[in-house]
Amino acid sequence: MLFSLESRPPVAEAPDAACIVGRAVDGAQAFDRGAVAEAFAMFVREGSLPVWKASDREATRVSRGGAVPAR
Repeated sequence: MLFSLESRPPVAEAPDAACIVGRAVDGAQAFDRGAVAEAFAMFVREGSLPVWKASDREATRVSRGGAVPAR
């Protein structure tokens, strides 16, 4: 899992803005790990930037209200 601060979201349809992107470099199963889930929860709780999960060609925005599919 690689977390980064990026200047635009990982999908073209989203408005340009800074965000946190968690990329599963070893496949989407990385999102199921407890430590990874807690890392995403920490960024969401902090709340100052949108948080995205990305793996392969899929990206999902994560918010306090749950995941909002982006593609």
